Amino acid sequence: MDAVAGHLDERGAPIVSLVEITKRFEGVVALDGVSLDVAAGEVVVVLGENGAGKSTLVNVMIGALQPNEGTIYVRGQRVSHQDPAAARRQGINAVLQDFSLAPSLSVADNLFLGREPMRLFIRDRARARREGREAMQMLGVNIDVDTPVLFLSRAEQQMVEIVKALCGRPGALILDEPTATLTGEETRRLFEIVTRLKSEGWGVLYITHRMEEVQRLGDRVVVLRDGRHISTYRVANVSETHLIQDMVGRPLSALYPAKVSATTNAPPVLRVDNLTSKDKKILGVSLEVRPGEIVGIAGLVRSGCSEVARACFGLIELDQGFIEIAGGRVEKPDLRKMLHLGLIYLPQDRRGEALSLSRTIEENVSLEVLGEWRYSPFGLVNHAAVHEAVDAITERLDVRPRNIHQPVVSLSGGNQQKVVLGRALTRPRSVYVFDEPTAGVDVGARQAIYHHMHEICKSGAGILFASSDLEEIVHLSSRVYVMHEGRIQTELHGDEINDEAVVSYSFGRDSANRGTLRASN
Repeated sequence: MDAVAGHLDERGAPIVSLVEITKRFEGVVALDGVSLDVAAGEVVVVLGENGAGKSTLVNVMIGALQPNEGTIYVRGQRVSHQDPAAARRQGINAVLQDFSLAPSLSVADNLFLGREPMRLFIRDRARARREGREAMQMLGVNIDVDTPVLFLSRAEQQMVEIVKALCGRPGALILDEPTATLTGEETRRLFEIVTRLKSEGWGVLYITHRMEEVQRLGDRVVVLRDGRHISTYRVANVSETHLIQDMVGRPLSALYPAKVSATTNAPPVLRVDNLTSKDKKILGVSLEVRPGEIVGIAGLVRSGCSEVARACFGLIELDQGFIEIAGGRVEKPDLRKMLHLGLIYLPQDRRGEALSLSRTIEENVSLEVLGEWRYSPFGLVNHAAVHEAVDAITERLDVRPRNIHQPVVSLSGGNQQKVVLGRALTRPRSVYVFDEPTAGVDVGARQAIYHHMHEICKSGAGILFASSDLEEIVHLSSRVYVMHEGRIQTELHGDEINDEAVVSYSFGRDSANRGTLRASN
């Protein structure tokens, strides 16, 4: 299909170049004299903590924001007053974290939205469907182009976004945190597409928080910090430690704190017995969490890890089994009951399930405790008391900016996650259940979240957390339950907790087969 496999630039020739770009917002300098370029046939990875200027950089490149100073060149030609439509015509294509798809329209309609093929002044739907299928097939994507987008998974929607971007003029493709919500298999497929595009002469600007993706995909890596360009390296010539130091502006101490151990001889703060869900995604799961320990749940996507976490909070209907917490037995958990018993759940989808994005930091943190006497005596909110409590929590968690009247929607992913944690810290709990606690979070915020998880355990509470991040599971957990197809495959302790063991049991294999599988799989 010409729209995808059309003329590409000469390998090594700059497709888009930013020179001394500065962008200000009401006195805040989001970008301060940043320069970079993306050439045909290379992958440029951009690293930086949340708030480093990555999103602003992307929006300047695609014409959504106009720089206050600096120059943009596309294929050596200076451009001014750029807008997104003009950028697409010039071959600058982007797949952002917030997709630009119309849910009620079909895949084919979305692929050609705004540039529909016409025949005798009438939209040619047959041609759109035909060319949409060809584009999907060229990239190895198996999605029916007649399906309405609202029926697709997030990973499938992302693939539609990528195909949509590639149906424009060939040139540069910007991918903003593309693997944040993908499974291992979906991530592998995305990497194959990026590698193929690079070989065909596309220039790719790839924004990520994940260090392993730098080595896997990148040719060059650019580090931003506080809106400034800090460094550019050939990926082959720089260490992960050096990149992290450039990102945070200081030598970073160990990312993971020392492992914590359960309180000796103390009864479990949480016990799950023979839990089976109505939808059969959980099958006879039993586990326990003791005070003062972090217990991990690991497994492949759709193995049931997140489902167990959600079931503990009453978000999944149970068919059999029960939960013991605070000395009581709960056969039909629900949110109010579990909160009352001292269990708090921090979901993976913080934007969709945990936060009211249009509300302030103060409102989000205080939401659960506003009805308490100390904050609302005689039914009247004591704003001074609420303000003081939230201010102390946000200072403790180092939420940035420190203005608790800031809308949560304006915060970076890491700071939004800190707000979710802040709400959990507004009252004493015995059990904290985390589901993918660092998804889409930069390395500095990850370290802070790990530190606070450690502090929670030191206070005597227990943590159960589900994560698809293998390093996170191995380095944080004092015990690990590995799941496969809805069941607990094994329980690992101490030195048994390593990459190879977790991966092997995730695939449903026993210890005799572990040597045949590498953690890199």
